[in-house]
Amino acid sequence: MLVVDDDEQVHAMTRVLLKDFEFEGRRFAIVSAFSAAEAREILAERSDLPVVLLDVVMETHDAGLRLVHHIRRDLGNRHIRIILRTGQPGQAPEREAIVAYDINDYKSKAELTAQKLFTSLVGAVRSWRDLVTIETLNQSLERRVAERTAELERQTAVADEQRRFIENLVELMPSPVWYRDAAGRYALCNRAFRELFPNAADGIEWTSGRQAAGGRGESEQEPAGTAAISFETSVEGPDGDARELLVVKRPLTAPNGEEAGVIGIATDITERRRMEHELHRLATTDPLSGAYNRRHILDLLERLLSGQGIAPDIRQDGGAACLIMLDIDHFKRINDELGHAAGDIAIRRAVEEIRNHLRAADHIGRIGGEEFAILLPGTSYADGTAIAERLRDGLAKLTITLSDGRRFQLTGSFGLTEVRPLGDSVESVLGRADQALYRAKALGRNRVEAT
Repeated sequence: MLVVDDDEQVHAMTRVLLKDFEFEGRRFAIVSAFSAAEAREILAERSDLPVVLLDVVMETHDAGLRLVHHIRRDLGNRHIRIILRTGQPGQAPEREAIVAYDINDYKSKAELTAQKLFTSLVGAVRSWRDLVTIETLNQSLERRVAERTAELERQTAVADEQRRFIENLVELMPSPVWYRDAAGRYALCNRAFRELFPNAADGIEWTSGRQAAGGRGESEQEPAGTAAISFETSVEGPDGDARELLVVKRPLTAPNGEEAGVIGIATDITERRRMEHELHRLATTDPLSGAYNRRHILDLLERLLSGQGIAPDIRQDGGAACLIMLDIDHFKRINDELGHAAGDIAIRRAVEEIRNHLRAADHIGRIGGEEFAILLPGTSYADGTAIAERLRDGLAKLTITLSDGRRFQLTGSFGLTEVRPLGDSVESVLGRADQALYRAKALGRNRVEAT
């Protein structure tokens, strides 16, 4: 793996993050380049590097993108997986640049934890390996077409033996592999492919009807020219369960230059997707309460302030929104008199009660201890005040019964402020909400104060 960054600490941190990770029994070997120019020298000598972690801004503001252009155009290296990362979110490339430069992934340095970095690298290495596999298979099948044409004229037996060898080799591959000829027939598909698509071998098209929502069928994904294409799709397996696949396909040409069909290979990434979703849940959720953790709820607030949508059905471009800060009243007394286990139960039940009064678009996060932040997108100041009062009333009516029969009730102090995307910052919104919360506590608790 090649790491290209002009910050020595980034190289050191990358090594630290990956030192305990292995992939298929092998550790990640890191080759360091501290400038785009040094990276060019390394890439001129090394064509076996599967992944490059590349900074956007180095010698110049676009040194990273220029290096990508050099790799893809000048070196003609389409296999290496390129992951851009930057500590300056403002330097993120436009969508058109990501497509035009064939960039495989983009990450902010701040979000690349050890687990996220490992997940991104595993996906990139698998993709690189599949591209190399499909290239090798492509070359083998191209040789097979040429050899059969020549050998049939003088040594039919040898040609048949070669054909059987390649077909047996493809048949034993654990990933679905297929070859569709120029007429669209499945001239070759291995056991794994037939098991996943039992009707395809009989000539039934792999159509968009088998794809997930928004997916495209194979006929809509045919590669043009001689370049390979890769895409992810969801299909229904023979057992009825959804399978997530990474598909890589490349066209074949006959010796006379005419189209000879398409070969493809699919890698089942269902488990990887499940692991990514679980890692995301663990990274964003408070383990005790089940609410979002502090970092994620503040990230949602920052996204809302920057105009990004955090609720699919609610417009966020300059629209109203509110933030509520909640503090469970006399929580220390619960811990002291009833025990910390009772305090944990109180936190969980409080979150459950609050969620009963929230919409699907609303978000609650645990800021720390007994303090919570509730984000209400698409909510006016008046509506937010009414929601806060409803939450306060619901919490005050909640009775918690412990396993030993002891019972207690909760109340909460609420501070509300309106979120103003055009002029606010995370700090200013939190500051106003905290001021309102402190005022609610100072005026006797179990009340809502707004600012």
